[in-house]
Amino acid sequence: MKRVITIALALLLTACAHLNRPGLDEEFEAYRAEVRAQREAGRIGIAREQELLRDEFFRLYGRDGDSVGHFAFTTSLARSVEAGDFPARDAEALIAAREKEMFALKMASRQVASSYEYPEN
Repeated sequence: MKRVITIALALLLTACAHLNRPGLDEEFEAYRAEVRAQREAGRIGIAREQELLRDEFFRLYGRDGDSVGHFAFTTSLARSVEAGDFPARDAEALIAAREKEMFALKMASRQVASSYEYPEN
């Protein structure tokens, strides 16, 4: 009986440990905050920030047409900012708007994929 209780307790603790693990979205948001802090501290530029975010996004979520296009746009825009060809404030607003659009598409695709109803036999 003691062994059964010990095993049950171990399984319960394992389950609790997995509940506290952040999901992909939370992991990416934490990484984004970390990279943004580096940029604001002057350790990296805006173009490097976008490259790091792109690499982490692809690592977590994989590549798809929407995300590849998004990061091509934001990286190009960030390089224009660093070259002095585009205002930084405007670029940040455009990047934020595109991020919202990309994440909305990703969330919608998750809901569609998880709400498929199988036909009756």
